Amino acid sequence: MGLETCSVVVNPSRTPHLVRRLLGLLEKHRAGRVVITRDREHFIREIEDFAAGSFRNLIVWGGDGSAHEALNALIRSGCSGKNVGFLRGGSGNGIQDSYEVPFPILRQVRAFSESATMDYRIAVDLLVIDDGNPGAPFYGQLCGLGFDVRVLERRARNRSRRTGFPRPGLANYVRSGLGLAAFEPLSDGRTYRLDLERGKYALLGRRTNAEFPFDHLSLEADPVMIEMGTRPYYGGLFKVCPDVVCNDGFLDLYLFNFENKLDVLRNLVSLWNGWHPRINARFARKGKPLIERFEIKRVSISCPEPFLWHVDGEVHLCRPRENGQARLEVGVLPEAISFLVPAGFWRKFHPYDERRDTARRE
Repeated sequence: MGLETCSVVVNPSRTPHLVRRLLGLLEKHRAGRVVITRDREHFIREIEDFAAGSFRNLIVWGGDGSAHEALNALIRSGCSGKNVGFLRGGSGNGIQDSYEVPFPILRQVRAFSESATMDYRIAVDLLVIDDGNPGAPFYGQLCGLGFDVRVLERRARNRSRRTGFPRPGLANYVRSGLGLAAFEPLSDGRTYRLDLERGKYALLGRRTNAEFPFDHLSLEADPVMIEMGTRPYYGGLFKVCPDVVCNDGFLDLYLFNFENKLDVLRNLVSLWNGWHPRINARFARKGKPLIERFEIKRVSISCPEPFLWHVDGEVHLCRPRENGQARLEVGVLPEAISFLVPAGFWRKFHPYDERRDTARRE
């Protein structure tokens, strides 16, 4: 079977040479249907057509923004019994990093051809997010507020003179982050109220792990960054939610409680790689606040003033509601959608499945 069972939707973005290479590979592997979209509306319409059509597998070429649009269109279309996979077509590719999609385009096409043939799929959890604005709820796998959103906003202001669009690529993100850290306060100065439901505080340490369960926990917090996820990677292999399991029915929430810029700089490598136990071991010895982690079913984050937040890198504004509080509600939809994944990722979740041995013999 291979890619004959697949509909491939391509967001050409700003890499036409890679799209030409992709189209040649898809023709060679006899993809069932290939569409190059013209704009956002065309892209979403093609995803909706797939949900209502006969193809079993959807493969999307694009970055985190395209993945986010595809997931939302599929969920809102009531799509079930079908699978979606993501090729590396953007500058961030956090969702592709999280599901171990290989880097060379030939290996990507071969990997998904194998996955479609062997039915390597995993039902994964999604975040469901409501900020009270029209268009909500939103669906995704990564949601945050604080420093990372300010970086995204700063990056969006750095536009190309030629195209007028924000400059793509990891370099612009890093440049924006460094500029923000150098010239603006580390924290946005807001204090948030967090109401966490049905979960546990779950700190993983180098020598000691600490946990306690709760039905409801309320906190007042002013961290540098709050991140929630059902996948580990942001983009550029930034492992922002390192302990996530993609299908355990919980969302992981992290409070990044850095006190000053020097602490961030000293721990930057560990932070990027998700080595939170290393950071916490240093902070605990000095009596500093730790990076806190929670596994929960739901959280409400409120603040007396509006605040920016992101889902999968797409920035939104949470405005005050009737009670004068801006409130962001984030929950989890267990096994909400089926992902077509590379064989190596699938085997980690199916260590005793007979298809593992069949694939090896072949």
